[in-house]
Amino acid sequence: MSYSVSVLKKYHDEMESLISWYATFPVESLEVCISSGNMKVGNVPNVSLPADWTCPNCATCTKDCYDKKACIQYLNVRKARARNYSILMRNYELYWKQIRARLAKLKTRFFRFHVSGDIISARYFSDMVKTARMFPHIRFWTYTKSYIIVNSFVHDNGGSIRKAIPENLSVMFSAWGTKPIDNPYGFPVFLVLVEGMEKPKDYMYCPSDCTWCIEHHKGCPYAMNCCIAKH
Repeated sequence: MSYSVSVLKKYHDEMESLISWYATFPVESLEVCISSGNMKVGNVPNVSLPADWTCPNCATCTKDCYDKKACIQYLNVRKARARNYSILMRNYELYWKQIRARLAKLKTRFFRFHVSGDIISARYFSDMVKTARMFPHIRFWTYTKSYIIVNSFVHDNGGSIRKAIPENLSVMFSAWGTKPIDNPYGFPVFLVLVEGMEKPKDYMYCPSDCTWCIEHHKGCPYAMNCCIAKH
C-alpha cells in the first residue's frame, strides 16, 4: 500500500499535534505505553515510537510504511506512539525506568522493541543492550535500519555480535528491495521484496508470526535471513 501525499501529510500533522499536546502535561504524569501484541507479532509485549520521527534510512519506504496504516486508522495507536516519544524526548531516564519497571512485573518470555520506530542513538541502543542483560529470561528482538549505530556499537564492544550483544537480544537488519545495506558483522536481514524481485535462495519467507521464528530458532536467528513481499 502506497500512501498519497495528502494522506502522509495528514499523518504527520496529526502525529505532530499529539506530540505537542502531550508536551503540555508534566512528563512525570505520563506512562510509557507497552502494547500487548497483535496478529503479526503474536502475544508479545512491545514498545513503539512514531515512524519517521525515529526512523533513519526511511526515504525508500516512507510511502509504504506498514505502521502508518494503523496510525492513520486508529487514534489510540497514534496517541501511544506520540506519548512514548514525548516521554523519551523530555525525560530519557524516565522512559527507560518505566520500561524496566514494567518488564519486572510482566510475566512474559518475549519482548519486542519497535513495532514502529527505530533506534534513535548510540545511547539508546546501549540501553536496549543493558535492558536485555537485566532480564536474561526474556527474549528481546528488534528490526532496524539504524545500521551505523549498531555497527559502531559492535565495533566498540568486542568486534563481533557474540561479544557485543547478549544472546537474548536478536537484532535483524531491515532492507528494502535492492538498496544496499552496510552489514560487516553479518546480522540477519529482513528483506522487503519490491515488484520484480525474486526471493533470494538463502532467504525464507516470513511466517507472519514473530514468535514462530523465536521458538524455532531458539530465539537467536543469526543464521537466518527472511523476506516478505511488499504490502
